[in-house]
Amino acid sequence: MKIYPYMNGSKSARALADALGIKILKREGVRRKVDVLINWGSSRIDRDILYKQCLNIPQYVANAANKLTTFQYFAEYNVPTVEWTTDSDQAYAWLEEECDVVVRHKLNGHSGEGLEICKAEDYKEPNQPFPHNAPLFTKYTKKTQEYRIHVFGEEVIFRQRKARKKDVPDEQVNWQVRNLAGGFIFANQDLAVPASVEQAAIAAVKSLGLDFGAADVGCNKEQEAVVYEVNTACGLEGRNLEAYVAKFKEFL
Repeated sequence: MKIYPYMNGSKSARALADALGIKILKREGVRRKVDVLINWGSSRIDRDILYKQCLNIPQYVANAANKLTTFQYFAEYNVPTVEWTTDSDQAYAWLEEECDVVVRHKLNGHSGEGLEICKAEDYKEPNQPFPHNAPLFTKYTKKTQEYRIHVFGEEVIFRQRKARKKDVPDEQVNWQVRNLAGGFIFANQDLAVPASVEQAAIAAVKSLGLDFGAADVGCNKEQEAVVYEVNTACGLEGRNLEAYVAKFKEFL
């Protein structure tokens, strides 16, 4: 078993390789033969690798990395997610319905890259500029919690909750985009989550054809779940690293 990373120097790939006692392949080099290749977040393989089995085929990783393609697969396989459109007029109509709109300027952005939130209250006056040329729009859905659910096969192997970082001032907290820049961290413990959230995460990973992935899932007070995306090279440390190591060893 070898790991092929999305980039040379990936910290999470290195942590996984060290814990498993296996090697990371560089993204360039001579032909290699491998029994089992763990593809850690790469949408393509840039060198000649002959493998008997690949966990997370590159094309499926590419589908997961592209937000529009992800939503198209979610729609095909009835995975619960947010309302989305590529039609800017439809997105503007949501604003007129007093719903905020999440604009994706980059389909392959990560960590909030290329993301803009247009707030309905800012569009009550006519002729407000709107990013009509963006490739993807989603209707903002209110949530009470957001989770990262780690899935291997059709099994949940670890659960994390996105929690507010206590030392971030109130005015700097972004409750709509719960990432590090918005003042949130992962509560790094395995915890109980609604069954609907776990079921949605498993369905999302399966719909994309992935062998493993970490699904970001929102949940409202009625415990209705929506999946935002699936990560194929998530951060690993502590107990979630232990969970991945255990599953890969069990797979072998």
